[in-house]
Amino acid sequence: MQEELSQEGLSQEGPPQARPTAVAIRKARADNPKMRERDLAHLLGISEAEFVAAWCGRGTRRIDIDFARIFPALEGVGEVMALTRNESAVHEKIGVYDKFIGGRHASMMLGEKIDTRMFPGRWTFGFAVEKNDGDVVRRSLQFFDDTGDAVHKVHTREGSDLKAWEALVDSIVSDDQSAEIQVTGAVEDKRGARDGEVPLRELRERWERMTDTHQFVGILNKLEISRHAAISSVGDDFAWRLDGGAVEAMMKL
Repeated sequence: MQEELSQEGLSQEGPPQARPTAVAIRKARADNPKMRERDLAHLLGISEAEFVAAWCGRGTRRIDIDFARIFPALEGVGEVMALTRNESAVHEKIGVYDKFIGGRHASMMLGEKIDTRMFPGRWTFGFAVEKNDGDVVRRSLQFFDDTGDAVHKVHTREGSDLKAWEALVDSIVSDDQSAEIQVTGAVEDKRGARDGEVPLRELRERWERMTDTHQFVGILNKLEISRHAAISSVGDDFAWRLDGGAVEAMMKL
């Protein structure tokens, strides 16, 4: 259930011009204990990664992002929760990280419960986080891109092997434990640059030649159009509009 947001002590005129220090971030948290971290970070004018970094040395440790060490070791932890979210959706999956396949451009988990594709080049900051929630200690690995946006999180569960978890964390703790990080501005996405003039003939030709769904992103990049523009323009022999209740119906299948 979403907690009620408390905005006491925060400016309502937009984010501050200067980024707050780690001390200021922690004070803002103390003043707003019920606010979600993402929401508080937004009000402070910082990324979620900067917010999490402010607790380094206080239950949070920076970790090295090494897929070949992290994900095979996670299998030994047993059942965990994998979480990925954006502004529109939250995807949670409970299971074991098994059947890891590493790759320079893309890595994969092909387990029975957790089946996902990951792109190492996008993962810039990593943290091992411990938080006290009453009598419970909540543990997670949290990963962010270079803009400070979360790309993936792993949370322990009641049945997780905590000895294996601690061994993993200890093996990937970074030498740099500073509580402040430098994030970059969002990279301009060229997809969408030609949305006003979709090259329909070329789009349809490339779409018809697709043999794998993963080729779709390549088409968008090549034609410099957004996903929405491609799907809405290609024609109803390839894609068609669904009723607004389709998502709910799909979830109930």
